This record gives sequence, C-alpha cells and structure tokens, in this order.
Amino acid sequence: MEMVFTIYENIERKVLENLKKNNIKHRSKASSGLWLGSLIGIGAALTLLREDNSYSEICFIVGLTGFGLIVSCSCLYVRLFIGKNAIKDFHAIYFLPSIIASMLFLLVANKGLLTSVTWGLSVGSLGTWGVLQLMSNFPGCFTIGEATTVTHGSILFLLSAMTNIPLRYHLPPIHDEDIATIILQIGILYVLSIGGLCKNFPILHSARCFYTLVFCIFLLLVVPLLQVLLDQNPITWMLFYIFGTQRRVALMIYWAMCLLLSIFVITFQVLSSTRATTSIRKYFHILAVLVYIPGILFEPTLLYLSSGVIMGIFCVVELTRILKVSPLGDILQRGFAILVDDKDNLISLTPLYLLCGLSLPLWMPANNVSTLVLFSGVLTVGIGDTAASFVGSKWGKHKWPGLDKSMEGTLACIISQLGVIFILAYTRYIDDQLLLLRSIPSVIVVSFVEAKTDQIDNLALPLLMT
Repeated sequence: MEMVFTIYENIERKVLENLKKNNIKHRSKASSGLWLGSLIGIGAALTLLREDNSYSEICFIVGLTGFGLIVSCSCLYVRLFIGKNAIKDFHAIYFLPSIIASMLFLLVANKGLLTSVTWGLSVGSLGTWGVLQLMSNFPGCFTIGEATTVTHGSILFLLSAMTNIPLRYHLPPIHDEDIATIILQIGILYVLSIGGLCKNFPILHSARCFYTLVFCIFLLLVVPLLQVLLDQNPITWMLFYIFGTQRRVALMIYWAMCLLLSIFVITFQVLSSTRATTSIRKYFHILAVLVYIPGILFEPTLLYLSSGVIMGIFCVVELTRILKVSPLGDILQRGFAILVDDKDNLISLTPLYLLCGLSLPLWMPANNVSTLVLFSGVLTVGIGDTAASFVGSKWGKHKWPGLDKSMEGTLACIISQLGVIFILAYTRYIDDQLLLLRSIPSVIVVSFVEAKTDQIDNLALPLLMT
C-alpha cells in the first residue's frame, strides 16, 4: 500500500510541475486531486448496473458516456504526466477516448454513424483538452481533479439533453418527472447560452443589454420551445404542479421561510462588514439540510425541479456579479467579499458545489433510487461535514498527523451520519437491511476522506458516497 501512495505522489508531483511549466494556474494550497477526476465517469458507468438492465434511453447514454469519460480521464493524466511543452494543445492520445466512445455509441447504443462519431469526438475532446481550457480560462479556480469533475459533469448533462430533447419533440412527456427534466434541461442550456454570448460579445456586459438579453431569450425562445416540447404552457404547468396539493403548498411556504432566514443571515453578515468564518458558512449547510430533508422524504420531484431552478438562478446571479452588471453587480460583489471561502478565486464556486453535492442523487438519470442514496449528499455535506467542523473547532484537541483536522471532528462526522441513517431506518424510510449495512463502511471511509482531502468537500464527498 505504501508503494501505491508513493507512485501516486510521484505522478501528482509531475503533473503539477507540467501544469506550472505551461502557465496553467492550479488552485493554490491544494493537491492535484487526481483521484477525484475519475469519479464522475465511474458513477455514470455504474448507473447501468443500478438499473438492473431496465434503463431509460438517457440512463443508457449516460452510462456508456461514463466509460468514455473514464478513458478520457486516464488519457488526460497520462498526457499531463509525460507532457513537457504545450500540453494545452490537442494531442494524439486524446483520440483514444473518442474512438472508444464512438464505438460504444455505434455498436451498443445503435446510434447512427454520424451521431456516434460526433458524440464520441465530443467526449474525447471535451473530456481531455476541454479540462485544460477550463483551467486556462479560470486560472486558480480549480485543481486538476475538480476541473475534470466539472467538465465531465457538464459533458454528461449535454449528452443527456441531446438525447432527451429530440425524443420529447416526437413524444411529449406525460409524467411529472419527465416534464421537470425537460424544463430543467432547456433552462440550463438557456443559462449556458447567456454566458457564452456574454463572453464573446462585450457589449452585452452593459446593464441594459444584459437584462434585455436575459428576458428576450426567455420569452422569445425558451417559453415557446418548451411549449412545443411539452405540448402545454410550461409556466402554467409549473404553477398547477406546485400548488396542486396542500402538501406542496405547505412545503413551498416552509422553503420560503428558510429562504428569508438565509437572506437575513447574509444581510446581517454583510452589514457587519466582518469576514465570515468557516463556522458561520456552516449555518448555510444547516439551512440546506432543513430544506432537503422534507423535500426528499415527501416531495422528491418538487425538490428535483426546485434544485435545478435554483442552480440556474445561482449561475445567472454569479454571472451578473462577475460582469459587474449594475445595480446588482456591486451589491453581489460586496456579499462575495464578506462570505467568500478561502478556496474560491474569481468565481464563487463553493455554494454552487454545495447545491450540486446535495442535489447530485436527485439529478442521477436512474429510476427507483433508494432513499438512502438520495440522502447521500445531505449526509456527507449537510450533516457529516458540518458536525466535523463544529465539533473540531470547539473540542478538537487531537489532530491527525500532518493535518489540521481533528480526530474528534472525524468521530463526530461518523456518529452524526450513522445517527441519521439509523433514525431513517427506525422510521421505516430505509427498509433495505443490506443497504443499511453497506452504508456503515461507506460513512467511515467518507469521514476519513473529509479529514484528509484538501479538495472542496461539497463536491468530493457526495461523489464518493453516491
């Protein structure tokens, strides 16, 4: 085992040296996180096993793409290890994942030759060369592992959208989950298009042009497109769905109260002009837990829809801050300066990672996901990480060798997660005894990773647990 760690450290050192030589700025005070980069591909590939061979078209494509992403991750790391000059250039080794992905789409998924080659090249190029372009355009914001995870997650989203949207044009969805999926896919593509247009056309950075762009694309393109795909008005459907039952109305009122409380906390912190500590930022983890627990237990589809909508809003708000669009840009920048995490640079990624980590199980393209799997993000980030931070800062006297994290914090991380799992089992929300037993070593492993890793917990821990 010691030999394995030695080999890993040598590879990591070489990768970081080559990134530095090629002026690709790595997130400071952090290791490479190479182990993190493959988790998206592995998780996507495992969806085929979770579905017991009865998978949807989206799940099937995502699973096959996962195999291509695993190869992409390996080829990228090989290139970073052996590369000395111009590693940002496209390299011949990147054709390997393109070929493998294309063959999978052609022979296993029975896609046409043109579609298979196009999708395969997209997976191979974006999954390798695209990672380096992301790090180049946002210097110091990512480790190589985090950049790989973000890029690979984006690839999975794009391919699932490219699979689902044409399908829904010919066969409008009838189930609430399918309708919510198409709304979120079009919504996220809408947000991405705004970001791409603003990057390429600086005139759109002005307040008048920016807000005109946002509202015009929404009203003239997004709503009519959804009308065609859903065969009904999307806004009307959302209103009827949200207010269709008393339980959903009660849940929305409860979430509104949580939102007001979070706004109060943010406003108080900004007005105090005091930089937020890690403990204060953990209050948002607690609020997120209060939001997600009732949503997962009682209305997972509503939570799925709401989390995607909030994700889109977060991205637009962050884009407004980065572009300094008045009047919100200056206000958001003041809040960013007060609440920013030490790991954030240029982009406020930590809250986006938190939302993604909590929502990841909901966003998985798999059917019949167990309650425990849906709780994986809440357990690791919302409960375990928060308990570790609170107990470690208050009573953490015994530090792990060479680390800032305490043994008391790790113990609290384990106990808090297991406590919630046993409560769910006692209340019969979890009735799979084998899954319950398997969760115990998973919790222990994730808790030790939380203590050791310097990658962003909000992203790394839910991926491991899921």
